[in-house]
Amino acid sequence: MRKHELYTDYHDHFEYFGNTEIERIRKQGEKTIRHDWIIFDTVDEAMEFFNDQCGEFVGYYA
Repeated sequence: MRKHELYTDYHDHFEYFGNTEIERIRKQGEKTIRHDWIIFDTVDEAMEFFNDQCGEFVGYYA
C-alpha cells in the first residue's frame, strides 16, 4: 500500500509491503533527499503505524 504526505518543502512517500518494514522516501521535486526504512518488531505494529501515522492513501503497490 502507498501513502503520501505533502509539505511545502518536500513530499514523503510511504510504502508498506505487509511485513515489519515501512519504506519512506522523501523528495524535493524529483530529487530524493532521504530514503530509509522504519522497522517494527511485529507486523501488527507496522500495520498500525502505517494506518494511523502515515499520510493519505494513494493506492496499492504493483
